[in-house]
Amino acid sequence: MIKPGTRQMLFTVIACLITAAAVLWIGERKQKKIAVVDAIKLFNNYKMKKELEARSAGRLEYVAHVADSLKKELTAKSQMKDVPKAELETLYRTFSQAQAGLEQEYQQSNQSINEQVWKRLNTLIDEYGKAKGYRLIIGANGMGSVLYNDDYYDQTQALTDFVNKKYEEGN
Repeated sequence: MIKPGTRQMLFTVIACLITAAAVLWIGERKQKKIAVVDAIKLFNNYKMKKELEARSAGRLEYVAHVADSLKKELTAKSQMKDVPKAELETLYRTFSQAQAGLEQEYQQSNQSINEQVWKRLNTLIDEYGKAKGYRLIIGANGMGSVLYNDDYYDQTQALTDFVNKKYEEGN
């Protein structure tokens, strides 16, 4: 049999424990960490993106040079009076194909770079969020998803530093 004073003390201790647990639970729920990241700055400042662009620049410059040379030749020959019309038409078709090839090469290069970079960034953003205890990371991109944020929540530079460090480490 439990003594009446002991029973009251036991109820008091249990009530205090339940109250403390509720306060801690509510406090934890209120401390949801939120970060806002300028997605465009993050993307543009990511070293992997810059390196991929530098690698593809040589090929794009070559294709652009070929198209530019054909354009100069077409312009020069079109001003000459003794150049056959068939030759000009052939040169124009070749130039048009080179120009279309340049545009296609540029689009494919950009698409490939974007896919590779975002695939890597998404993994690193998840890792960063978990490591820093964030419950939510919002990407601001100037397109209306985040209209305003206080600098307090802006983690763009910290996340950029994190992803670049991971990239340099080979992760």
